Amino acid sequence: MENKFTIIRDTREKDANGWRWNKSTKCDGTIDGKLDTGDYTLLGMENFVIIERKGRVTEWAKNVFEKRFERELIRLKNDFTYSYILLEFTPADILRYPYYSGIPKDKISYVKVDGRLLMKKTMEILINSEIPILFCGNKGKEVALSLLKRANEKFYARNS
Repeated sequence: MENKFTIIRDTREKDANGWRWNKSTKCDGTIDGKLDTGDYTLLGMENFVIIERKGRVTEWAKNVFEKRFERELIRLKNDFTYSYILLEFTPADILRYPYYSGIPKDKISYVKVDGRLLMKKTMEILINSEIPILFCGNKGKEVALSLLKRANEKFYARNS
């Protein structure tokens, strides 16, 4: 028997383009709930799997240099069996930063981080935190659903 799952979306997920899933053969849809860490998880598996989503390079560039984000990385690593950071852009988008990022041209000269520094920080996070960082481009929602399906299967395989 297949175990259907319900996806929890953090109530503080700010991006209007945040993900929601409809009911399907494997998924009972999306509900909103407060998550202390991350943006998406599965109902009843809140300490088993977590996905942190970053929708834009500008959001990533802001977050990766904050102490608050360093604390979140520690929780992602220590508090969950499976944790992932999904980036809805490409490595090329990081390397081009701040150009083509949506920052107005007259503001780019005020940006203190360039693409090389941002990529260096991204690789340091990947290596030091050991949390998978997945560059998903415009396929983040599909990648997230696949990861959540696999986590659901593993959870029930372990607990049956």
